[in-house]
Amino acid sequence: MKAIRFIIPKTGNNSFRHQVDKGSTFYDNIHYHPEHQITLILKGEGTSFIGNHIERFQPGDIFMIGKNVPHVTRCDEVYYEPDSELNVHSISLFFKDESFGQQFFEIPEMAHIKRLLTEATKGLRLEGNDKTEVSQLIKDCQTQDGFERFQTFMNILNIFAQSKDCRSLSTISYHTPIKQADNERINIVFQYLSKNFKEDIELQEISEVANMTPNSFCRYFKQRTGKPYTVFLNEMRIEYAGNLIAGTTDSFGNIAAKCGYNSISYFNRQFKQITKLTPLQYRKKYN
Repeated sequence: MKAIRFIIPKTGNNSFRHQVDKGSTFYDNIHYHPEHQITLILKGEGTSFIGNHIERFQPGDIFMIGKNVPHVTRCDEVYYEPDSELNVHSISLFFKDESFGQQFFEIPEMAHIKRLLTEATKGLRLEGNDKTEVSQLIKDCQTQDGFERFQTFMNILNIFAQSKDCRSLSTISYHTPIKQADNERINIVFQYLSKNFKEDIELQEISEVANMTPNSFCRYFKQRTGKPYTVFLNEMRIEYAGNLIAGTTDSFGNIAAKCGYNSISYFNRQFKQITKLTPLQYRKKYN
């Protein structure tokens, strides 16, 4: 299972690529590419890994992922069940720094867009009222061509760059591609965690998955993600727990158990530490 340097097909007569993805699941290997990417999720739910950041994705979400940033949108396990009738749908826009000419982003009028591209090396998520406007503009690109599509695309970048509701995701910036060997190993680890995070995963177990000793794995994982393994695992669990708390009326004790926590008090501490809210406050705010 390899993490792939993704090859985005050429755009033909257009300076950027407009791509529609439909299927039973999204592409679920961690990958990166030299293009910047803007993606609107129309159908599908699961967990996104962007840089070293973990969070849930759902319909309506809009992400901007800078060039060479490792990322994946992995659907929930229910999408992989043999009898599943669920499907996914997204629209993405891909472009390179030089897509519009070598010096395009160097002119004074593009200074704010150039800053945006730098910020995108951590991954960005658009929220608030701007998300609604950009969502429609991304959809408009499907029926446009030529200068009209280019103009719409520039409007999208402009809104991203000026929005006060554009949130950085990863705590690490990615400016150059990660070594292939490192990508292969971390992809195996992420895939294993995404399937088994609700179980009790001992350090020895995950170290064996990575084919490393526990001490070497801990050093490697923190160097690669910027976070200790236990912190990363807790963030995965709490992201999932937040979805259950907001979307169900299940008790907090049952939700804690479903997310891999044997102690409700430990679950409560971790939940508040990561979300800044207690489970009860979270349910009242997002239910």
